[in-house]
Amino acid sequence: MVPPVEVEATADRKDGATATTRITTPADLEAPGGPAAAVDRTPAAHVRQAGGPGQAASLSVRGADPQGTLATLDGVPLNSPFLGGADLAALSLMPLDALELQRGGASARHGTDAVGGVLRAVIPDPLDGPLYRASYLFGSFGTHRLKAAAGDSTGTFGALASAGILASAGDYAFTDANGHARQRQHNASLAVEGLARAGYEPAPGHRLGLLLEGLREDREVPGLEQYPSTSAHQRNDRFIARLSYEGPRLFGNAGALDAPEAASSPARVSSTNPSPAPARSGGTAVRAWVRRLGFAYGDATPPMGPAVDTRLVAWGVGGEAEAEVAPWDVASLSAGVAATWDRGDVRRLSQAAYSPRRITAAGRLGGHAGRSNGWWGIDADVRVEWDEGFGVRALPHAGAFVRPYGPFRITANVGRAFRLPTLEELYFDAGYVQGNPSLKPEDALTWDAGIEATGAGWGVRAAYFENRARNLVVFLPRSAFLVRAENSGGATLRGVEASADGRWRWLSARASYTFLHALATDTGKPLPGRPAHRVAGEAAVEVGPLRVALMPSWQSAFTLDRYGALSEEGRFRLDARVELRPARGVTLALDGMNLTNDRNAVDFLQSPLPGWSLYGSIRLDL
Repeated sequence: MVPPVEVEATADRKDGATATTRITTPADLEAPGGPAAAVDRTPAAHVRQAGGPGQAASLSVRGADPQGTLATLDGVPLNSPFLGGADLAALSLMPLDALELQRGGASARHGTDAVGGVLRAVIPDPLDGPLYRASYLFGSFGTHRLKAAAGDSTGTFGALASAGILASAGDYAFTDANGHARQRQHNASLAVEGLARAGYEPAPGHRLGLLLEGLREDREVPGLEQYPSTSAHQRNDRFIARLSYEGPRLFGNAGALDAPEAASSPARVSSTNPSPAPARSGGTAVRAWVRRLGFAYGDATPPMGPAVDTRLVAWGVGGEAEAEVAPWDVASLSAGVAATWDRGDVRRLSQAAYSPRRITAAGRLGGHAGRSNGWWGIDADVRVEWDEGFGVRALPHAGAFVRPYGPFRITANVGRAFRLPTLEELYFDAGYVQGNPSLKPEDALTWDAGIEATGAGWGVRAAYFENRARNLVVFLPRSAFLVRAENSGGATLRGVEASADGRWRWLSARASYTFLHALATDTGKPLPGRPAHRVAGEAAVEVGPLRVALMPSWQSAFTLDRYGALSEEGRFRLDARVELRPARGVTLALDGMNLTNDRNAVDFLQSPLPGWSLYGSIRLDL
């Protein structure tokens, strides 16, 4: 049986009160739209698509900009110090074990960018046993995706290697703002990704790890609907190397904080509270990484203005160490240090070459009381961080949960989060558009409170959240000839997130709803690109080796600019998936996307989105 996808408000390893979604279902990790499409169906998460397979995808959580959502690959941050945010399109080429979305400010643990939440891409641990997997997908817009992974373990040593390639011609029909049928052209993409991971366990409980990952993406950029381009190209490349050590607590009972019944409770996966909950293993960890992020954009003959040629390269080095002690059966203390160094190289036609840098150093203290499956728990952390050019800031966070009766659980969190200005926001200079070296970091007070209930085969959860942000960075017109990055006051983002799931015999269903009220304090108008209402769900029937699922979604109208002059109407979308497992380890699937064939939808940058599409795939798990 295929379990529901969402695992809400789990007893997270460090934040038992934090709302966390864990996506592990192969159907979602291998979907034509990539695993980001499954994230888009979870509460308070909005994936912004740029249109067509292989094109950029970014994540907004609880109304925060994509620059305020941190994405990591096995602990290595993927957000660009130049552009902010992370492009999630290439996640579809990785052999993911899971995607974990933690909603709510998490800067107390992660530092910059973790304002709306954190998305963690988890790669399988080669020490966990053999993994041999291959899949091929083909379909609309001339799209083909092939990927494979192989890994095994000898007990104390394990290795995993994978590779993937995605190619799409990308052209599709759409309806423009005047109601005319047109063809979206110059929209092809090609992406190649490779990954290797090794693990060594010299003694029980002590693990050494190595991760290497590389990515190359080449895209044609078709431009805005009103000003299409036939000559713009974009290239992204990435290289990551990470070394890690994980070990037991420095002292204290290794299982002191785990619920005594956790090891023997019957397993049941629910969208709101899995049982048994993950144990709070804690321990000691040291990680160090090197990262290179490259971005290039060029247009020799743009529809407006002079030729463009921009090349941004960011080298980064980072490391962290943390340790936990458990002097009491129901409480632990933890401490950690972290530091990062980023150096960039900028080459563009309109600006002299320069090499900006960014340095951060931080220390953290934290504590936890309560058992993971107990009736109460409290987490608290404070991070003190120094950022070159921006001084020192303290980032506290506290969370708590209580189970007052039977299946009910009440949670609450409060913390401070922030985002450093990107290097482009600080130093960009194209003459009439300029960065601003005097910018202040964005700052936010975030809090939430929720209640959940679970039973045999069902679960529901609802939470209220609020994010009071200030010093938002926006490019604003300063005169008829100058647009400059400015701290434009603040914003209040508040809303409600709710989800429910249930299973009865061969039928399963799940749904999520998000209400978001996001207003800029300086204009009093809604923030652009944020629908007030979003609903998503899935209803599935599974009989033997056959599974059929319908995935409807709807979102209300939203503004496209901060003054409300442009808007996009609400839209309904229906996806469907038919999955057949004719033999052990073999999965055949047919995916229909946007079956309502809405061709007049646009993204938050006014670029048209594709109509209906159809994909077939085969997956082998040996």
